[in-house]
Amino acid sequence: MQTNIKIQKTTNNILFYGGLAVTKWNICSMTKRIGQLIKSVAEGQGLSQQGFGEKINKTKQGIASIYKRGTIDTNLLKEISIVLNYDFFVHLYDDPDLRKFKEAEYSIWQNKIDILAEKLDYSIKLTASKEETLATQRKLIAQLEEKIRMYEDETE
Repeated sequence: MQTNIKIQKTTNNILFYGGLAVTKWNICSMTKRIGQLIKSVAEGQGLSQQGFGEKINKTKQGIASIYKRGTIDTNLLKEISIVLNYDFFVHLYDDPDLRKFKEAEYSIWQNKIDILAEKLDYSIKLTASKEETLATQRKLIAQLEEKIRMYEDETE
């Protein structure tokens, strides 16, 4: 499940991610330890511990420590996500307590999509109706113009 991370704004150690504010607290353990997940993504991209460390300004030992972690600071996870171009935050929603936030956000967006779809459908029907009226009016205008020509021909 690889996506590009979209960070909206970072101020005062608060990360606004997808409408969810995440402070500088540690992220709780997930079904797979966060360190193991980071390791598999980094290695999957062909990065050694040293190569990965150079990208996030950490030593080889620092990277080994990250790989062993069950929790991680959100600012560090944000930096790792950007460097590896992988959204690690999405794995937070594996936790049932946090999943309800994502489901609520999804529900809000789904409602907006449904409303817009209804408006689009109405607009399409209205446009079709207007086009039909316009075609009828053009036909009537052509008939009237023909009658005017016939009348003018008779009066000459």
